[in-house]
Amino acid sequence: MSRNLKTAIIGIVVALIAGLAVNYGLISQQTADEIKAKTDEVLTNEQTAQPDGSRQPAPQAPNAPSAEPAQTPPSTGSQEPAQPSPAN
Repeated sequence: MSRNLKTAIIGIVVALIAGLAVNYGLISQQTADEIKAKTDEVLTNEQTAQPDGSRQPAPQAPNAPSAEPAQTPPSTGSQEPAQPSPAN
């Protein structure tokens, strides 16, 4: 698999997961934007650091989110999580 294809797939997956997390109220839009920006930065740095195609593991972001969502106190706002629509 080419490096550009891997980069595109990783970028799409991160954007999709961040979008879903915002949609379900797990993170804010600002946090999702920061995650996507950091991902773009890491992917860009990886591409410029290895132009000859040598294989080295990608650097891990120090602020990478864990798979477990952060525990936040329930908000007192009127926003409720989106409910899935019933199947017809």
